[in-house]
Amino acid sequence: MILALVAAASATVVQKALDPFALAILSDATAFGDVTDVETRWEGGMIWTVATLSLVDLDEEAEVWIPGGCMSGLCLTVSGTPWVSEGERVFVFLREEQPTSLAQGLFHVEGDTAVRDTSDLAFRDGKEADAVYDMGEIRRAEATVPRKRGG
Repeated sequence: MILALVAAASATVVQKALDPFALAILSDATAFGDVTDVETRWEGGMIWTVATLSLVDLDEEAEVWIPGGCMSGLCLTVSGTPWVSEGERVFVFLREEQPTSLAQGLFHVEGDTAVRDTSDLAFRDGKEADAVYDMGEIRRAEATVPRKRGG
């Protein structure tokens, strides 16, 4: 007997499409940098993809924790989460080291253009999230992010 599990493709439903200024209000930090490493970790009973960023404006690194990934033949796919690749530049709005509002909070940067992939998200308000932004707009929104105490 062969048992097959089939999961239907579905989108994660979020309340509404957020622009960079709304993301800034909901975030406790931002990170703008080059992805130097992507690894999978098991923590808190869950699989995570952890991207290490070499920050552009600082001589520091930051970690971005994204739910899901593959580890030891076990894969966890979380609909609506962003993806990253080693060697690319990203700008991410963070809440507790995770992209704010799933894929809405992570932008892939090329030159002066920031693009996000929200194709795995459905919006309750019926509006689609803008996918392409000018980096100047993203950086202006960054200035409104409240910083952590002592940070």
